[in-house]
Amino acid sequence: MKYVLIKESVIKERDASNWITYERTEKVEIERFMTSTGWSSIGEDRKPEDLCQSFTHPSFEYWNKRGEILKKIGDGEKIEIRKVIRQMSWENYACVEQKVVNFITLNDRRFGFTGNPSDIPSVIEFLKQDAGFKQVPLFLDHGTVILDPEATGRLISTLASMLKANNKLLTNEERGLPDITVYDDPLIPYSHVFYTFDDEGVKTRRKELIGNGQVQDYLGTLYLGHHGNGRGFYPKPDFFNVVLKPGDWKVQELMEETKNGFLVLGSTGAEIVKKGIRLKPRKVISLGGGEIMVRELAIPLAELSTLDAITSDSRSVYLDEDHGAVAPFVRIKARFLY
Repeated sequence: MKYVLIKESVIKERDASNWITYERTEKVEIERFMTSTGWSSIGEDRKPEDLCQSFTHPSFEYWNKRGEILKKIGDGEKIEIRKVIRQMSWENYACVEQKVVNFITLNDRRFGFTGNPSDIPSVIEFLKQDAGFKQVPLFLDHGTVILDPEATGRLISTLASMLKANNKLLTNEERGLPDITVYDDPLIPYSHVFYTFDDEGVKTRRKELIGNGQVQDYLGTLYLGHHGNGRGFYPKPDFFNVVLKPGDWKVQELMEETKNGFLVLGSTGAEIVKKGIRLKPRKVISLGGGEIMVRELAIPLAELSTLDAITSDSRSVYLDEDHGAVAPFVRIKARFLY
């Protein structure tokens, strides 16, 4: 198989005094072959099952208007309109995926989406929302927290990373998972990680990883099983866009019903530490008023079952350039680390 990845970008960013606009092109082209043990630089040229098909996203037509659109946008710290072309080809077959992905950076926050670059100003307005709160001296060992969609996205993406077929950290026998349903969905058209085929040339699909609190499937590759999540030049299992199935709570109702609770606004990251998840919040707000300074929220796996409320409202979340989420507000108990 020959794998070709082309990224053409027009970038507008602010330096100390003014705006600078420039263009950049990246191209990667490699030959690789499937063998009985995985991908190699030598071997036989075999096509996988569930073979990819060519697809052009509707956003692709806006690439030729990139300069005109970018001239009208004057906010943000860095704006990038990127044309992405991915091609898989065998001796007598090829499939190509084409799309336009937009990235916006503002106030140390970043967001991406696949679609019309004319929607960038509305994303900028969203990133500007960073309300200030008075800090209050409050030190507690633990508490009930409401995670906003960004923080929830970090939580469920960490759960998804524990479901890789080459390193299964959660199994069908796992106890203590909350009654939630989690998917990996590469086919959300507006997501910046919209992919119609993975890096093995396999058609992608919405995959249920956790169903009603039980592990249902894993992120896998052609050689690990559970195929459809091969990512990278020499593919390994990974998620694209992790989705938490919404519940039936309203956000305002959840706030009113959570006595002496805390609201977590945003998250800069999450990681697995021993048998638990550490979440790094942007802000933690006491629902009684005021911001408290919390370095991390610790949620042991055994306490994930305390997740007892999920809102019906979800939002697209940017995790990093290669991963996204669609997540609601949730309520869960957490331990505070200062």
